[in-house]
Amino acid sequence: MRRALALIELHPFGPARRLLAASLALAVSACGGGGAEVLHPSPPPPPASSPAPDTQRNPPPPRDAPEPDPEASRLFLSRAAQQRPAASAPVPRVTALALANTARGEARGMAPLGDVVSLAIAEGESGAIPARIPPGECAVFIAQGGLGVIEVDLFVTKGAPPALEIVAQDADRGPVAVIGGRGACLSAPAAAPLAVELHAQVRRGAGVVLVQGFRGARPAAPPGAAPPGATPPNTAPPSAPPRVPPR
Repeated sequence: MRRALALIELHPFGPARRLLAASLALAVSACGGGGAEVLHPSPPPPPASSPAPDTQRNPPPPRDAPEPDPEASRLFLSRAAQQRPAASAPVPRVTALALANTARGEARGMAPLGDVVSLAIAEGESGAIPARIPPGECAVFIAQGGLGVIEVDLFVTKGAPPALEIVAQDADRGPVAVIGGRGACLSAPAAAPLAVELHAQVRRGAGVVLVQGFRGARPAAPPGAAPPGATPPNTAPPSAPPRVPPR
């Protein structure tokens, strides 16, 4: 044994070291016997099924689209029960022009869904506006902040506190908030119109916020597209039939 250790010290990477390492591994295996328990990772739990949404995007936003700021919804929900009606304000001409320019890019080819609503909103407060999406159509909603508005948020909700549900939320940064823009408009799967509420929130700054919806025909699904909630087709290659040995 001492001679073997001496050989290992003289030749740390030689055959003697590899031989001794193999011997030690066999000895450890023999000491453990056959009672060692092998742990296998448990399979992941199946995904929880969720109810079909009341609205859908047409088409859905791309996977690399920015995510809504969770701080915006946290602030909104914390003050939804104490929300007071926002005061109406005259429509600033410059802000109205900015809203029209935003609509040219976000709601191209769509018609106005109601009139422009002008609200004077203080920092941390929000204003509610009822809206209705006609059956068979889709809608885009825009909130355009005026002078003094640094960060505006826009929500589409259903219900009332404490059961208020956020159906959609913008993911923009700055004084402009858009929901359903650039072809990803909101529509109701059912044949009846969908009644919702728009909430414009000023998270930073204060001033006038213009809110307007736009309506248009629901885009046709691309050829071969599955309806929302449908099970995707099985694209796995067919397995080969078992071979029967000759008799």
